[in-house]
Amino acid sequence: MPRAGDGGKAPARWLGTGLLVEEVDNTVTLIILAVVGGVIGLLILILLIKKLVIFILKKTREKKKECLVSSSGNDNTENGLPGSKAEEKPPSKV
Repeated sequence: MPRAGDGGKAPARWLGTGLLVEEVDNTVTLIILAVVGGVIGLLILILLIKKLVIFILKKTREKKKECLVSSSGNDNTENGLPGSKAEEKPPSKV
């Protein structure tokens, strides 16, 4: 913390090798890094949740499509439905 008479400068520390190092308060830097890291983490979380929801929706749609298919083995050609390609029978000779 700066003292009242030093003009707002940070205190310096002598390292003993001819270097004078000023002590710097890194609080603002740490806050900025924490915010940026939090935003990046939040974006990753949102993207993962989006991917999971899309995956679940695709799986449920596939199950619904499978239910629409008849598994009884009846072919539409046997039922004589319009548009079905039934095997043509040769005309019977009388």
